Amino acid sequence: MEARQISDLIEKEFGKCSDPKAIALIRELLVSPRCQKRPWDYGKKGDTYPCWIVAEHRASNTAFVYCEDGFGPKCPWGLLWISGDNLSMGMDSSWFTSLEAAVKDSFAWEERK
Repeated sequence: MEARQISDLIEKEFGKCSDPKAIALIRELLVSPRCQKRPWDYGKKGDTYPCWIVAEHRASNTAFVYCEDGFGPKCPWGLLWISGDNLSMGMDSSWFTSLEAAVKDSFAWEERK
């Protein structure tokens, strides 16, 4: 995938969003899409998958990502740490079917309540 394709996916996600507040928050947090290889804890040692960082909430050190592998394609939208000791793709509880669902489960959303 390329950054342009990821940007197109984000636009499609906006069309699926049912909550205007979620759309506004996502737009605030968007960054230029960039790909990082992240460790996958459920395969062979050293396995990594390309995760596209699409938005960041620096206050909580979390990134919103898209990944077709790992928990995708069923749950391709995830919440990952931006930096620190645990930079793997994490557990299935931090992966979602939509970007809106990921945002609504994040610290960024909690701040808005």
